Amino acid sequence: MTLREASRRLISPLGSAVIGFAWGFAEGLFLFIVPDVFITLATLFSPRRGGLAWATSIVGSVLAVCTAYAIAAHDPKGYRAFLIAQPGITEELARHVEGTVKETGLPVTPLLVLGGVPLKLYAFSAFSAGVPLLPVLAWTLFARFVRILPSYLLFILIGRTFRGSVAAHPGAWLGLCLGAWALFYCFYLAKMGW
Repeated sequence: MTLREASRRLISPLGSAVIGFAWGFAEGLFLFIVPDVFITLATLFSPRRGGLAWATSIVGSVLAVCTAYAIAAHDPKGYRAFLIAQPGITEELARHVEGTVKETGLPVTPLLVLGGVPLKLYAFSAFSAGVPLLPVLAWTLFARFVRILPSYLLFILIGRTFRGSVAAHPGAWLGLCLGAWALFYCFYLAKMGW
């Protein structure tokens, strides 16, 4: 199977939906690599498929928040310890987020995208503060929209600007995008901690 055939399968409607959902769910519970990685790659080749991956990643995130709610209700200390063991989440960050959520609630700002705090930590902190599930689910929808929108729009622009090159050299563009995400995560982990 060639790279072109593999990318077509992954970015098919079914592939986009399944990968978007699975990645949104996984990142909402334990994975530290955001679904934006696949969403942006899909968007580069097809904005429609990228949008489908984004929509299904939100569904996965909502299901992850429901699962986290059940886990937090059953074993809050264990789940908190599990979160702190994840890359990008430290004890200090967890205490800071927990204190902020207790004092002011979940952040409802477009600047959420710049904070670098995993959304699962906000959800867990809200549950720990006694926030019911439905408001956390509503916030999850808002947070996923606000966080992914800038990269989605950027990759639509890149894909349209370089349409001919993307179609002619999909492997090079795939490598370039993955390299950019790898660089992003190097800076992110250097800032947030491993």
